[in-house]
Amino acid sequence: METPEWYKLKRYPHIGEPLTIKDYNWVKGYIEDETCIKKHSFLPLIHKCIIQRKYRADENSTIRNPSGKRRRIIGKPKIRNIYYASHFDSLIFSYYNSLLSEAYNKLIKTKNFDSSIVAYRKIPIIEGSEKNKCNVDFAKTTFEFIESNKETKLSVIVADVTSFFDNLDHKILKRQWSNVIVENTLPPDHYNVFKALTKLSYVESDQLFNSYKGTMIVEKGVPNSSTLKENKRIKINSNKYFKEKNAVAYCTKDEFLKNNLNLIITAKNKKGIPQGSPISATLANVYMLDFDQEVYDKVDSINGFYQRYSDDLIIICEQEYEDVIIKFIRDKIENLAKLEISESKTKVYRFEDVDGEFLGFEIDEKTKVPNYNKSLEYLGFNYNGQRVLIKTSGFSKFYRAMKRSFKKSTSLAKNSKNPDRRIFKSRLYKRFTHVGAKRKLIFRPSKEDPKKYIETKEYYWGNYMSYILKSNESMKSLNKSDVITKQSRKFWKNFHLLMKFHEHKLTR
Repeated sequence: METPEWYKLKRYPHIGEPLTIKDYNWVKGYIEDETCIKKHSFLPLIHKCIIQRKYRADENSTIRNPSGKRRRIIGKPKIRNIYYASHFDSLIFSYYNSLLSEAYNKLIKTKNFDSSIVAYRKIPIIEGSEKNKCNVDFAKTTFEFIESNKETKLSVIVADVTSFFDNLDHKILKRQWSNVIVENTLPPDHYNVFKALTKLSYVESDQLFNSYKGTMIVEKGVPNSSTLKENKRIKINSNKYFKEKNAVAYCTKDEFLKNNLNLIITAKNKKGIPQGSPISATLANVYMLDFDQEVYDKVDSINGFYQRYSDDLIIICEQEYEDVIIKFIRDKIENLAKLEISESKTKVYRFEDVDGEFLGFEIDEKTKVPNYNKSLEYLGFNYNGQRVLIKTSGFSKFYRAMKRSFKKSTSLAKNSKNPDRRIFKSRLYKRFTHVGAKRKLIFRPSKEDPKKYIETKEYYWGNYMSYILKSNESMKSLNKSDVITKQSRKFWKNFHLLMKFHEHKLTR
């Protein structure tokens, strides 16, 4: 059965068991009925914190590692608050996202800043293509603008809006939402969706898990059947094993309404929307419409360049306008968008001729003192006027993920019932080496004839090596070489060193 794009079925555990393709007809009928949605009671969201560690070079240390780099220390971790909607509520948000996204894209195509807003939109690589641009293409467009203006002394201002989703003003959001769908105020169904996002009700995932004494509803195969499945409640030691145990729900909806209403937290927030709902990203673009218009007009008037990728802004202009533009964007973000750009999250770079070579380097915003050791960082890339490289933090994150996967695979092999206790190598090769880098269409067995495979609309998107290869190919016109793929030359060696180490652990 072919379903619309908004009908995206997820498998994460929540309140209530997941929906299936068999539920499509009644779900579609309910969600497309405005009278149903205006009266719909949304279940509370489930809240989780995602903590991202940050490693930074110790500026005060003279100790260096064998490669000559400064010792790295763990910086202040980045904490992201993520809120997940129940499976049914998520489809409501997804459906209204499709309506709002279509209206937004129709509106923005009439604006002169259409090409400047690049996040959360499907922008074809070329007109009529089914392939869309990604962060690699947007970064390249930015670097190409700098490259094409090498004869000019340029300033590049990169700013990050502080706690973007957490600080969206509800009044502005409601007004812009109404404007995009060409209504004086939000219709009752849209307004009920708006309330579900702004009058936040949620439960802590750990509290809900503990209320059922560390048990979860999981999907298991039925004995003596190769196709039938059933849901059972079993004991799970930790939430980190949810995926491994195929957990599908904390509890049913009836169980929650009977036992867990006391866990609901109602946030008395006058600003902010949950990050993680299917509609949040589109709402962020809708919210910034007036800001984007004014900033684009100002930058365009001085023949500059403006691009916004969610809460990351980049502006390129001649150096004489540097201070004027910084002051302008801070004023507009504070007084027009009711948001904030902190000084610590504003970076200023200059690109100019230095001893006969076109170079980009960071400067101190106040003193204008240059730091030639730091180059422009944008959308996961470094650019110094001579070459584009992937940020080293991306490689570090990939290597840490590789180490975790080897550790987990070793643990599974050690504790498995399989007598030879071997690591499942094929999965590791596919995820972390060039073996799994090829992107391809997925084929699945036919329900009528299991021996026959039919084409799906799903794709295997490859791994991090796919991203490296794409980045290298895209940036080659600027780099004039395969310098990006050379950055990854140690991966194959490191992969096999880890394989050898963990195989040895299993034989001890």
